[in-house]
Amino acid sequence: MRADLIRRTGLERQETATSFPGHIFLMNLKGTASRGEDFVDGRRISFSPRRVGSVIHMPAGSDWTGWDEGEPTAAYLLVSIEKGFADAAFGGMVRHRSGDLPASIGFRDGTVEMALHRIAIELKQPDPISVTLVESQAMHLLVHMVRRNGHYHEPAKGGLSSFDLKRAIAMIESSDETPTLADLAKEVGVSRFHFSRAFKQSTGMTPHAFIARRRLDRSADMLRSTNMSATEIALECGFGSSSHFTVAFKRAFGASPTEFRRRSRI
Repeated sequence: MRADLIRRTGLERQETATSFPGHIFLMNLKGTASRGEDFVDGRRISFSPRRVGSVIHMPAGSDWTGWDEGEPTAAYLLVSIEKGFADAAFGGMVRHRSGDLPASIGFRDGTVEMALHRIAIELKQPDPISVTLVESQAMHLLVHMVRRNGHYHEPAKGGLSSFDLKRAIAMIESSDETPTLADLAKEVGVSRFHFSRAFKQSTGMTPHAFIARRRLDRSADMLRSTNMSATEIALECGFGSSSHFTVAFKRAFGASPTEFRRRSRI
């Protein structure tokens, strides 16, 4: 496995032409790309804007070409995982061989982001147990991608429809104040009990846990891309106090807000 920090300065347009034998994860740490084209194995796929925190996953052996345009200054974390390791991880699982994972471009996932950061930290600051920790995080990352893609296109039985789930998430992300369970249930026209149960079946999280995760993801973005203090970010993201923010953030990302900011800017 390998982790590299890639920087782009002075170029608003970037051409892409890559083909790696292993799995590639590319996470956007700084800068945005608002338009472009992507082709995977010669097939054009829908372009997703690259924002801070968004991730690109290319399965082993994929050919990725295209271009994007955006801010002239950008930084990316590139983590590569050997195909042999991935195949061994799914040894007897015929339905989930590592090569069967589809390419995913421009998605957001807090679990993936956390695993990538931890792999990068261990590879850049190794100690006698780093190999074990890196392999553990890589395994966790690959298994999560299998689960994520296994449930991405179809809602779980009894869950919200794709349309209603998008409406609920859009309400969560666009509101200045955190919507209540009653607000979300009213948006999709169901009872609070039905909404809570269906939302969890669709996302794997309760509405409360999903909102908390979104707050943490937003705070991580702000720690990387702004110079606001941790206390200011805590208040901006809806935490009751800086101490509550610090405890929740460390539980989610394995580092305090201050340490996370320092590591993300190495």
